[in-house]
Amino acid sequence: MYDTEVLIHKLGDALRRNSRAESAQLVKDIIRAKPPLAGRWRSMAAIAKKNGEVEDALAAMDYYCASAGDTPPVQFERAALLAQLGQLEEADRILAKLPPGTPTMAEYYYSSGTLSLNLGRVSEAREKLQRACKAAPYSGQSWLALSIAGPMQAADIDALMAVDPGLFQSNMTELSAYHYALGNMFHEAGDYRKAFASFSVGAQKKQGVTPYKFSADKADAVRVASGWQMDKASRPDDIRTPTKALHPIFVSGLPRSGTTLVEQILNSHSKVVGGEELGLMQLVTQDSGNAAADFARFRLHGGSSSELANLYCYLLRQRHEGNGFFVDKSLDTSRFAGLIAAIFPASPIIWLRRDPLDCAWSAYRTWFLRGMEWSWSLSNIAYHFAVEDALFTHWSSLLGEKLLVVDYADLVQNPEIEIDRITRFCGLQIEPAQLSPHENRRPVKTASVIQVRRPIYTTSVGNSAHYHAYMDQFVEAYETARLEFCTFV
Repeated sequence: MYDTEVLIHKLGDALRRNSRAESAQLVKDIIRAKPPLAGRWRSMAAIAKKNGEVEDALAAMDYYCASAGDTPPVQFERAALLAQLGQLEEADRILAKLPPGTPTMAEYYYSSGTLSLNLGRVSEAREKLQRACKAAPYSGQSWLALSIAGPMQAADIDALMAVDPGLFQSNMTELSAYHYALGNMFHEAGDYRKAFASFSVGAQKKQGVTPYKFSADKADAVRVASGWQMDKASRPDDIRTPTKALHPIFVSGLPRSGTTLVEQILNSHSKVVGGEELGLMQLVTQDSGNAAADFARFRLHGGSSSELANLYCYLLRQRHEGNGFFVDKSLDTSRFAGLIAAIFPASPIIWLRRDPLDCAWSAYRTWFLRGMEWSWSLSNIAYHFAVEDALFTHWSSLLGEKLLVVDYADLVQNPEIEIDRITRFCGLQIEPAQLSPHENRRPVKTASVIQVRRPIYTTSVGNSAHYHAYMDQFVEAYETARLEFCTFV
């Protein structure tokens, strides 16, 4: 017991120092020792998940379940962890075996309904989410999920409109989600004035929970973009790529710019074995940093490009089996493009671009559970877009032919030409299935979960037209911010 407590004490120190590598190894040591930690195994699972250690997270959860008696509520926790780790099918199987009231009717049907939505079972998802809303009409996220699952039925609309906002009891996150559900309902009905008003109320509620700082966003962009010289970033003998491996294809671009569609298109190729927003580069850079100066310091102390590439592949291998290509469309790729090019010099980087007004409006009307602090204000969206524009210009100049730019409008209006261009850039030959990506039934967890189930369509081009009268704040702030911060020179 003493040795175990020593390990746990060391683990606490490693977490305070934000040492991913050390804390990951200490969790492995604790799991290997199998001490009687009872409920503390849940914390071990959470730490392993944060570190990207899927196998250790599941092992710790197994020990927790065994110590807690493997009751339905405990199994619900297991399913929740599996879903967070991207193992949606297994999470869905576990929930299907549990009593519907586990742990409550509302939580069960919301969780099961969102899983059904992610897995493409839309009709089933609607039915479950209707039950979740009925069980807890103050659950804004349940109403929002139901509104995303397709046009709401008359009875659903009546029930949504009958909800007293006072039931949310000052829970700004749930209240914000509720107003976004209202916005979706009004948008589907063509009442764009009320839709914009509802989205704006919801955004204001969330903005107070997650503030955005333009100065910090700019400073971070300057830090990660400065100093990279790609001809000196890695040495030929510093890169050792296994012949049998998962080879990443990186897809970048603003949220709502078409990145999920490109991911779906590439995932429809027989040689592409998966794709997801994994955020693995965020974990890799905990060991090396993501700025040029950080990388130089890492190598000065004996680190190598190959070491970081192997760490990325190790974390990726825990999530996906097989050999072939894998699409990494993490939303923060613009902040890691320099390091990506240094440790994966042969990996394609595809950057989606979309009409700023269309992209801004789509982001504003999308309710993001976490992150995206900039998305709750039209002016903040403009500021963030200006930063990302500068990053795009910078990386385009620096990476040259290593980066492929794809315009969303061109992609949906000329899919055969653009899909062929994207596929060839990745070193593959186009396959017929890529032209019908909606038929790919793989799980989708992003905000585009409904859109990618439809054949490629053009109606999102110019989708902000109904709201131009309300977007002066974005237009003015975007013009100002771009003049203030257009390049890194």
